Amino acid sequence: MNTRTPHQTPPDPQGSPQHTEGTRGTHGDPRTDDYPRTAGDPGTHDTGQDQLPPTAGAAPLDPPPEPSAQPRPLANLQKDDPSADPSAVDDLLFGAVHVALDAGRGVLTVTGNAIPTVSLVRAEGADVDEAVPLGTRSAAALALTVDGGTARIAPARGRFLRRSYRVDVECAGVRYRLTPDSMEESTLFKDGIAIGELSSTGDGRVSATWPEDRPAGSGVLPQDAAVGYALAAAFGTGGQPFWVTAVEFVAELLS
Repeated sequence: MNTRTPHQTPPDPQGSPQHTEGTRGTHGDPRTDDYPRTAGDPGTHDTGQDQLPPTAGAAPLDPPPEPSAQPRPLANLQKDDPSADPSAVDDLLFGAVHVALDAGRGVLTVTGNAIPTVSLVRAEGADVDEAVPLGTRSAAALALTVDGGTARIAPARGRFLRRSYRVDVECAGVRYRLTPDSMEESTLFKDGIAIGELSSTGDGRVSATWPEDRPAGSGVLPQDAAVGYALAAAFGTGGQPFWVTAVEFVAELLS
């Protein structure tokens, strides 16, 4: 590797500042690249202190532009703007749904104007499984509340079979189950009837579809959607077939 030190010009022994020719209009100058020039803009003229005052009879300088003529930067998006929130979902049945996942703290919150609030919290000090978005599949380390009321949650351990990644919830007399049915999606069951398909990659983003060909009397209620979004975000969706998992397991043993 060439480590020769480049030649440097010694400093001026007198210590006098050196005048450097400006590079106005070059790439990277925000006044010339991002904003249009206006009459009287000080960025287009040299206004150094060594400039002489106008002589008698000379035309007066142009007055400075009005403040309204100055270019203004674009306003930043507000934090509560749904378009700036990557976890905001536009649900076809319930409108805007917001999923807030804090994997580090182990806290998940699902909110929306048309659905009840769901909160799922990992116990402080619990062992963290990096493969689970919320950090654990242990029922003893999880606390679930739906619209302020306590609900029971029982995630399966998650091993070789797809059904081992199911999550069961009992809330207000209703039994829910989210279980994988493909590589990427999971089905939400309500009292044994499939009512929706959900997908999530584990980063807090969730998409849901509610098929219209459901049995009579199995409509999707706001609580159903809120619980489905929470489970999909907390534990992810989808699962590999058994034979794929088995091959990967054997490969790890032989490596």
